[in-house]
Amino acid sequence: MIRVGFIRLGMAMLIAGAVSELVIANTAYATSLPNKNVLSQEEHKDEEGLGTELAVEADSDAIEVIKKLKPGQRLPSMILKDLKGNSYDVAAPRNKPLVISFWASWCDPCRLEAPMLNELYRQYKHDVDVYGINVTRYDRLEDVQKFSRSLGLQFPILLDEQGTLFERFGGAAFPTHVLVDHHGLVHEIIIGMLSEQELERKIQMLQKKKVSLRF
Repeated sequence: MIRVGFIRLGMAMLIAGAVSELVIANTAYATSLPNKNVLSQEEHKDEEGLGTELAVEADSDAIEVIKKLKPGQRLPSMILKDLKGNSYDVAAPRNKPLVISFWASWCDPCRLEAPMLNELYRQYKHDVDVYGINVTRYDRLEDVQKFSRSLGLQFPILLDEQGTLFERFGGAAFPTHVLVDHHGLVHEIIIGMLSEQELERKIQMLQKKKVSLRF
């Protein structure tokens, strides 16, 4: 009986661990990040040169130690600005779910996926919020503005200027999606592009407030 009890306990721990680590990766349709310091070092060179580079590296190290978020945890409060300078608290209380898409203007899967998000936002905007969060640490603001205008994006485009929020979700590749339920809890983290059918199915499940971590 004791042995059976240990076996059951072990299985329960394995299942709980699997659920808590629910991150779906579709790397075939994702774009890897450039070297973290490339853009920052090029755009912030000054007379001291080396001093600036060291400061950038120190900043990167500070971001690296931030605790990563997992499904089941609450979305952290963070104020981000949109392209017009309006401020959004991504974790503000809401009575509907939230879909977050982290992206960059040079990411080909992001460009393919953006019109799908736009159409789904048009259909479900009264029931589900959609935030397109540009990780400006790896991008250029003028390219972000051009990307948004060229695709006529209707959902809010927010700027994660230092990549801090993106790093909280692993900061592995673009696009990265975070599904948040109406309670403000992280429901699922998805790395890579999704088809329109997959996106719609997940939005509908959030809309119905099915907060189980199993799909």
